[in-house]
Amino acid sequence: MGRLSQTHIRTGIAILIYSLIITVLFSVVMILFRDTATNTAYNSSGTLYQLSDEEIVAAIIDKNAVSIQESRLVSTVDYHSEHIMQIFSRLIPYALIFLILLFATSLAFWTFLRHAYDRQASRLAENLDFTGESDSSKIENPTLARAHGKLKAKFREQLDDSKRLYSYLSHEQKNALSILRTNMELNEQSEFTAQLGDISDSIDDVLTLSESEDSSIKGIVDVSLICAEVCDKYSKIAGNIVFEFDEETEIWAKQRWIYRAVSNLLDNALKYGENKPIIVTVKNQHNSVVVSVQDNGIGIPYETQEKIFSHNYRVNELNQDGYGIGLSLVSHVCDLCCGFALVESTPGEGSTFYISFPAA
Repeated sequence: MGRLSQTHIRTGIAILIYSLIITVLFSVVMILFRDTATNTAYNSSGTLYQLSDEEIVAAIIDKNAVSIQESRLVSTVDYHSEHIMQIFSRLIPYALIFLILLFATSLAFWTFLRHAYDRQASRLAENLDFTGESDSSKIENPTLARAHGKLKAKFREQLDDSKRLYSYLSHEQKNALSILRTNMELNEQSEFTAQLGDISDSIDDVLTLSESEDSSIKGIVDVSLICAEVCDKYSKIAGNIVFEFDEETEIWAKQRWIYRAVSNLLDNALKYGENKPIIVTVKNQHNSVVVSVQDNGIGIPYETQEKIFSHNYRVNELNQDGYGIGLSLVSHVCDLCCGFALVESTPGEGSTFYISFPAA
């Protein structure tokens, strides 16, 4: 904001200097006009006699009726000088009006340019969302368009490098955890394998959040099979999970995406379901595959239901224990698959989360 203000100030000073230069040039031209006219008058010679209107009428009737008074004789030099000064004095108010109008129009022009610059800067700021389909051709200023294109290319390059790094680190960590889990199972240390599973799931969450729709290779996955696998896993923890599904529930996605999205929904249902039955349903409706996870727990306040899918939003900020990164991951998976997520909840009666994807 400070740099923008300095730019406006510099532009205003430049226009003010321009107005002053025009004012000086105009004044110099007027002075030169006066001096030139005065010199012309000095180069002329002769004498003038001024007649009143009555004397002019009398001279027309009788040429001898007018008597010449020496005190009323005026030299042509004095006459022209006085005439020039009168013209010059009459030009001064018009000159001042012209200069005031010049300054006012310059100020208006400066204001117009400032607003045009602000609009262009606003459009550039809107197009700085490099994660979307921003287009440099929409920027009218060619210099700003080139700068935007270079920044976008550099951002994309760094983003791709970061994604490759995240993917490499995540896979390496998962491989190390798999080896560690195998060694623990061989040494009969099964009490720690569940913790390793949680760490592995967290790595999958980070890996999923780092992916984007345009850079990910999708395939056909059966949502019902993935949900059945998730429900089997969580049924070992809680025996109150009911699973219902339709046939033909294939979509374009990655298996890990759907697995982690449904797992996070079940995590929340178990956490807030108060040990009441949880119903997981997969249906093919209107050429869409819809997954719903219904619990009968504490529910979600109405004023927070629209916020829970945002990044790191938590219902209970004080305890730092709530719908956080899990639901932002669910929303991100829906974006990756061109789907959407929503929730229906009544405080004290439970919640139903829906995630919908286009059928393959």
